[in-house]
Amino acid sequence: MIGCEDIDELRAFGRPLDAEAEAHVRACARCRELSPALGAVSAALAASSAPGVPAGLTARVMAAAGPLLAANAARATRWRLARALAAGLAPLPAILVLDFWLVRAGYDLLTRFLPDALSLYVVANWVGFLALLLGLTYGAIPFLAARQGPALHPRSA
Repeated sequence: MIGCEDIDELRAFGRPLDAEAEAHVRACARCRELSPALGAVSAALAASSAPGVPAGLTARVMAAAGPLLAANAARATRWRLARALAAGLAPLPAILVLDFWLVRAGYDLLTRFLPDALSLYVVANWVGFLALLLGLTYGAIPFLAARQGPALHPRSA
């Protein structure tokens, strides 16, 4: 159902009325009374031109919005990093237990064939290598999370 405000809007912008709107105008005293005034508004709007964009407006808006956009991007990056770290650290206890079990089983196996000192040397190097792999893996999480985020500085056109 079309109302008086809808009719006023259509007439003010100079748009044609459909059959339902015409029937409403014929039945509504308010719409009939405002018809000449809305015709004048429509003519005034049609005669005026849209204002131009001032020079440098885009640069001023970007300068004003820049700190807010950077703060929003930083906040989104922090949350992304926190989620990535939480997802990466969740399986860490199971990985450490499995590594401990594998290192212990490897040491027991090596001591059957090699002297104890040599077995300890091999297992210590293996543990060092595992620690390096875990450190590199978990150290890469912030970098990977940052690469997946939006650019902090908008490209200038």
